Amino acid sequence: MKVFKCLTIIGILLASFACNSRNNVLTKIWVKDVKTPVVSLNGTWQFSMDEKNWSDVQVPGELQMQGFAIKHDKTYTYKTTFTVPSDYSGKQIGINFYGVYSYARCWVNGTYVRDHSGGFTKWTCDITELVRPGEEVELKVEVCDKTNDISYASGYAKHQIGGILRDVELTALPKQNFKLLYFETELDKSYQNADLKVFYELKQDSPSKIKIDLFSKDGKLVKSLEQETSSKSGQFQIQVENPEKWDAEHPNLYTLVTILFDGKEEILKKSEDIGFREVKIDGNKLLVNGKPVKLRGACRHDVHPTLGRMSTPEYDLQDVLLAKEANINFIRTSHYPPSEKFLEYCDRYGLYVEDESAVCFVATNRSGEYNSIDATRSDPEWTQYLSQCEEMVQNHRNHACIIIWSIGNENRFGDNFQKSYNWVKKNDKTRPVIFSYPQYVPDGAQAFDIFSSHYPDWRGTNARYKEVTIKGFEYPGMPAIFDEWAHVACYNKFELREDPNVRSFWAHTLDSMWTNIFEVEGGLGGAIWCFLDETFMLPKETVGYGEWGIVDTWRRRKPEFWATKKSYSPTKIYTKVVQDFLPNDKLIIPVHNRFDHTNFSELKIVWKYGEQTGELEQVNLEPHKKGQLVFPPAHWNFDEKLNIKFYSNDTILVDEYNLQLGEKKVELPVCSKGKLNVNETDSVVFIAGERFKLKLNKNTGLIEDLKVNNELLLKSGPYINLKFPGEKNQGTNFRIDDYAKNWKQSSFKFEVNDGIATLHTTGTYDKISAGFTVQIDENGLLDIRYKISDAPTDIYIQEVGIKFYTGESFNKMDWDRNAYFTVYPENDLGAAKGEVLLSEKTKMNYREKPEHNWAFDPTSFYYFGQEEKPSYTNIVRSLKENIYSWSLSVSNSTVKVFSDGSQACRFDKIDGINTIIINDLWDYNSLLWNNYQKRIKLKGTPEGRIILLCD
Repeated sequence: MKVFKCLTIIGILLASFACNSRNNVLTKIWVKDVKTPVVSLNGTWQFSMDEKNWSDVQVPGELQMQGFAIKHDKTYTYKTTFTVPSDYSGKQIGINFYGVYSYARCWVNGTYVRDHSGGFTKWTCDITELVRPGEEVELKVEVCDKTNDISYASGYAKHQIGGILRDVELTALPKQNFKLLYFETELDKSYQNADLKVFYELKQDSPSKIKIDLFSKDGKLVKSLEQETSSKSGQFQIQVENPEKWDAEHPNLYTLVTILFDGKEEILKKSEDIGFREVKIDGNKLLVNGKPVKLRGACRHDVHPTLGRMSTPEYDLQDVLLAKEANINFIRTSHYPPSEKFLEYCDRYGLYVEDESAVCFVATNRSGEYNSIDATRSDPEWTQYLSQCEEMVQNHRNHACIIIWSIGNENRFGDNFQKSYNWVKKNDKTRPVIFSYPQYVPDGAQAFDIFSSHYPDWRGTNARYKEVTIKGFEYPGMPAIFDEWAHVACYNKFELREDPNVRSFWAHTLDSMWTNIFEVEGGLGGAIWCFLDETFMLPKETVGYGEWGIVDTWRRRKPEFWATKKSYSPTKIYTKVVQDFLPNDKLIIPVHNRFDHTNFSELKIVWKYGEQTGELEQVNLEPHKKGQLVFPPAHWNFDEKLNIKFYSNDTILVDEYNLQLGEKKVELPVCSKGKLNVNETDSVVFIAGERFKLKLNKNTGLIEDLKVNNELLLKSGPYINLKFPGEKNQGTNFRIDDYAKNWKQSSFKFEVNDGIATLHTTGTYDKISAGFTVQIDENGLLDIRYKISDAPTDIYIQEVGIKFYTGESFNKMDWDRNAYFTVYPENDLGAAKGEVLLSEKTKMNYREKPEHNWAFDPTSFYYFGQEEKPSYTNIVRSLKENIYSWSLSVSNSTVKVFSDGSQACRFDKIDGINTIIINDLWDYNSLLWNNYQKRIKLKGTPEGRIILLCD
């Protein structure tokens, strides 16, 4: 947690420093004779559901998240008062709304001003004639959350999100000002020099003069140009020699200051950050500054943990910094345009952005009351399709980070989408456009420049919609982007409640997909669904689609976060084990540069082996190329691992590896000859060794009450653990069926030879038959072999193994395993080695920020509600895959499982009983959406061997 706080503080300081260093010439906007031309109206407003009873409400923020039970298609009212600064006299006075969902009407001092449709774009009210500077003003805003809104934003938030969701501000401008002001940068054929184009449209036709000043990031004047305006609109063009280029790995920004004159007097200055970059499509490649790019992406919603579908500058900054930390270079702003601040941070820190218009699921995936708008996609009366698209483009087009426009998400095509595409292509020729369901675009129509498909198979062999054939992540003739892929598990509540490790297992999907697509020329990349959890903690209950993010709503890193960082690594070492090495000779490791614009020579590469450390100097490996890392001679052997770290800017960790030299040698313990004390009655066999004692129940064939030092370790077992996916509910949510219930013994045999006890027992469960052979030696070693009969073979498995019911006093768990990645953060669910206290008790209060790592959450309010709480934290309950050893301890007593790296263990209180589960086979069937699954079907009579020590 301290690391996260530090990162956030550093990020804010960096942002402030960067802003000040570039904009030391002036603030964002300056108006002659006005001290503060932009005044925030955010804060506490009054709200009423009937215009009789008024309550305080936070603006911006959702209404339902603040306890107001609004309904669809009903009008509710906000109001506030403010004083117009006296120096606004003689100016054009306006109110900017950056997002009011979904339909709004505005009054000032009782006079109606205007209305607006669409909840995520900026719109302005001119109130110059309705107010007097120096006097108080009453502002009233009516909002209505419409079921037929084309964004469907309340539909997929699972509640009415209506309200003022983004900033509100009061502005003063000269009467003559800019109606439009936008910039384009065009690089020459060698991508060295640039033409900076400045386009403007003035409010009035009166003569003016415009001056353009271009400043470098250190505040030095680079270019300056003045021009008299002969018409209401026009353009400037400035040639700039060899500017520093902007890309996501080198976010070099300049400051462009545009000054408007009235005669000889400066009346208005506007300052904007710009990046010199050029986006082009070349066949099936997308080029940024002439270089092909691969988009390591995630989809992002606006989510505030207590205020809902909105964000703040602080959360916007955190999201950008977290994305950069996770090796993400691309954000899809699903399913609406983002805030201005978010885009500013993407410009500053370097993230590519697909900016998406707020049109979603028209005639496709809507449900219930939202289903009535299919015809609007071709209805000329529904002008908000085009108006929202225009507002998005005109408000955001100056951001270097935006490289793709999207005209909507998963809609059936219609005339209004064609109008949107045509308008964008006419007004912005610098960026490509996508339409996310191209299979619905009629033959002969041109409505997208990049082929978009959602949820390809992790191998790239098929898309979710079969009308369009996708092979190997490529589409003929143009780049293919999968701007929804690698869906994080969220729908299957049964599996997510039972085993949090499904989140770590998801790494198989993303790692495989990114590795596969990187080798394909026409595969542009993809965007994980999703960056943030989609959960809304309403005052009384939590709603939403579920915890589908790589971070939660509080911005805590989840297991999927590290999986993303490792899978998207641009410094990729594919091997985990180095087989070919000689002591005291150079060590050579193959490596892949998966950056787009960064040579390895720009990185700091440090290594550690035992007590030896070093830095690899000037590793010259170009982007998208494979090469080698050469390490100087050292005493290489099997006992140590080689640690390698890659840093950008000398301090930012890109990736880290711990490489095993030679295969790990595993020797499993076996039962040894010795002495056992054995006593027998008609119903029980009593066995005692050096430190343990147990009972064999002749009627059940089970081990019971195994104790060490009088501590109860194993209460009873072994039992078969056999689970399959059960009946599906809502498509991707299905039960997990237990096939091993209600054990009944059929036969029992017991013998002792050379001090080793052997138990043979067979029996039946409700759906299967099984048999066990258990050997026990004086040291407390249990060698357990099991065989399952009559098991189904035509369905995919969930778990196959055995389980024991245990005592209640364990206080520690530890493990050593062959993890999927060679490095994990401390206390990550997927860590190769770990130790955790079972007694760890962390606090989670509803709607309050947890002050601990996500792994130590004792519950999920979405999956367990506010009352039910599991007995153990996420890290305790999660399956530890591919173990070499796994143990539970209390005082000086331990239950320890040994394996060769092929088995998995988990521990939980199940149906009120502490239970150890040891699996030979396991899978996660909730990872649908074409994610990686093992897809195992049983063959013959499944059997296995478990080695367990009670000491």
